[in-house]
Amino acid sequence: MTEGNEYDKVVMRACAIPDRTVPMSHFSETQTFTMSPTALPAAITSQAEYDAFNDGASTRAWRRDDRLHYVSGSTRSGYAIYTFGNILASFDLPALVFLTDGGQQYAYEGEYGVHGVEVLDAARQRAVIAQMNELFAALKADPMIVYNAEEFGHLSDNDVEDALARDYVCAAPYPNAQVRGDDGESADYMFVFLRSVLRVVENALDEGLLVVHSVEM
Repeated sequence: MTEGNEYDKVVMRACAIPDRTVPMSHFSETQTFTMSPTALPAAITSQAEYDAFNDGASTRAWRRDDRLHYVSGSTRSGYAIYTFGNILASFDLPALVFLTDGGQQYAYEGEYGVHGVEVLDAARQRAVIAQMNELFAALKADPMIVYNAEEFGHLSDNDVEDALARDYVCAAPYPNAQVRGDDGESADYMFVFLRSVLRVVENALDEGLLVVHSVEM
């Protein structure tokens, strides 16, 4: 049994959605969830348009107790998001750019900053799966790419290797006692988050659903 299997079942619900009623101005927040294609609006250009479908769709995805369909991310100072962007600078993996601090399909001014939203259909899901697996393989072969990309000074010896060796996934990598590091500022958080997003994308493709990813820096 892999580390992540339990989080594709009922235990996944122990990963609670963080309370978003409290401003967290020093954290960057993300949501990744599946939804029916028929529920998506024609455009997402404001917080009101996003909330109109997000509130119900993300909750339904989080409540799924059979497979992982929702991931909430929270990383201080955008640590994992900026570091991942620096990592991607060494590769030609355009399908993964939506997980950085820019380049999302839709963008508007949110409550605490710019809010980017990306919608992945089946074709883009396949590209994300292929390119994320390609990236993981390359980083396992050369972990120094991550050490060199990280500009915050939070990494110690073997942090990246240990994080890449895990297969743990969950709906909320932070706060989470099973994820090493504080405030979403660690290699373990970043790779648990990325693996969890990948699992959501895989499950969406298997079930014919869209994936919506939002980031508020």
